[in-house]
Amino acid sequence: MQDLRELVLLLSQHGVHPLKKLEGFKDSKLLALYEGIAKGRYQSDEEAAADLYKGQGASSSYRKLKSTLRDRLLEYVFEINTQQDGYSDYQKAYYECHKQWVIVRFLTGQNANTVALTLANRLLRTAERFDFTLLCMDIASYLRIQYGLRESNPRKFEEASQQFEHFRKVYDAEALAEELYTLLVVRMVNSRSAQPELIELAKEYGERIRLYMAQYATYKLHMYGYLIGLTYYTTQNQYQEALHYCNEAIAFFQDRPYEARVPLQIFYYQKLICNIHLRQFEAGKEAAQHCIRLMQEGTFNWFKYRELYLHLLLHTRHYEEAAKLLFTTIEHPRFEFLPENVVEIWRIYEAYIYFLHRAGKVERTPKAKFKLAKFINEFSIFNKDRSGVNIAIIIVKWLMLLQDKQYGKLLDEVESTEQYCYRHLRGENTKRSYYFIKMLLQVPLGQFERASVSKRSARLLEGLRSVPLQLANQTHEIEIVPYEDLWEMALEIMEPK
Repeated sequence: MQDLRELVLLLSQHGVHPLKKLEGFKDSKLLALYEGIAKGRYQSDEEAAADLYKGQGASSSYRKLKSTLRDRLLEYVFEINTQQDGYSDYQKAYYECHKQWVIVRFLTGQNANTVALTLANRLLRTAERFDFTLLCMDIASYLRIQYGLRESNPRKFEEASQQFEHFRKVYDAEALAEELYTLLVVRMVNSRSAQPELIELAKEYGERIRLYMAQYATYKLHMYGYLIGLTYYTTQNQYQEALHYCNEAIAFFQDRPYEARVPLQIFYYQKLICNIHLRQFEAGKEAAQHCIRLMQEGTFNWFKYRELYLHLLLHTRHYEEAAKLLFTTIEHPRFEFLPENVVEIWRIYEAYIYFLHRAGKVERTPKAKFKLAKFINEFSIFNKDRSGVNIAIIIVKWLMLLQDKQYGKLLDEVESTEQYCYRHLRGENTKRSYYFIKMLLQVPLGQFERASVSKRSARLLEGLRSVPLQLANQTHEIEIVPYEDLWEMALEIMEPK
């Protein structure tokens, strides 16, 4: 069902109705299935089958109907107009070039070789201008065969052979850059805690790729190459150096003969991260505005940008704006198609917004009541990230129990939280989190009374302030709201004498 829902959403967003001709046929189960998905009535195969086949369950008839609808939807994907203003010149060229390449291959298969050859030569020039290296290699290979075997033109054959060899070398460099960056990401994707071994890997990979970057100025090679170099700095929390590196990458892609929207999004996004860590919020807002201009709504990068902008808003105490951003994001139709680890991050942000709402910092009321027990149990990834995002989960759990005056449950948490601090928060990269959780542990020891807790935690608060956020060796997802701000709110919750 998920694949059908995604296809229906895609086509409807582009104004394509694949079953329009069936609208007059009320008994059409195909139309009923389509409209049920489009209008949100069917969330699962079981619901659709039960409604359409009156309780027969997911029968063979339903499976055949579902397969027919999927095939019909896929046929209409090519009806999407990719020349609309919302697409960049690079995106328009990408779709058009690949359509033209299909035409070339079809014409060749139909023995219309003269027109196919003319089209292929013209297509190669466009593909090279837009850095479509793999397509260039395919076209050059095609031309080499045509001029070598069909037309027996030695000069053009040699030219096509040289072009093929050039594009093959470029493609090999791009494939290597993609592979090396992916290897780094696989190590990082489900953990936000610092991993020292990544530094050496990023350094080694960066040195290998820089050699190719000096030879070939192509989109894919430089995007992955710059990302590898950026990883080297960010894994060491060298955000000033990373900021300079982002500016270098942005300058390269701004100089391309087309709008390189995706890499510009990426490096403005990374620039925003650097500015957050450096506490340069005005510069961060400027980078955010560039991101807004470049982003296409509903894309993966759009969600990641909003995640980071939400972080910026929380760190500048724009809580109401942050709440609005969060609710519009998680209610977006494409939210459910995000990877699990990304959805979990948003659910953590949602918990903090709910805490801020109950603390009187946010007026906007969540649509559904937040359930702490459900929240704690729904994480399959970050509960394992013991020195990373799991810290944010533990902290918001403590704060919510304190809000609810669940003192007995807080007392039950003391021993396990003490053990957690000892085992997972004693490294350099978790100093701020160590101090803050130790401060929270003073709450039950101070009998949940404001003055007593404040006195007991004073030295820990000094320790926290001695490690400013911009110098803390941690990723930005861990400290969702600055600990100093959270501590003020925690003290406000507690009873005075």
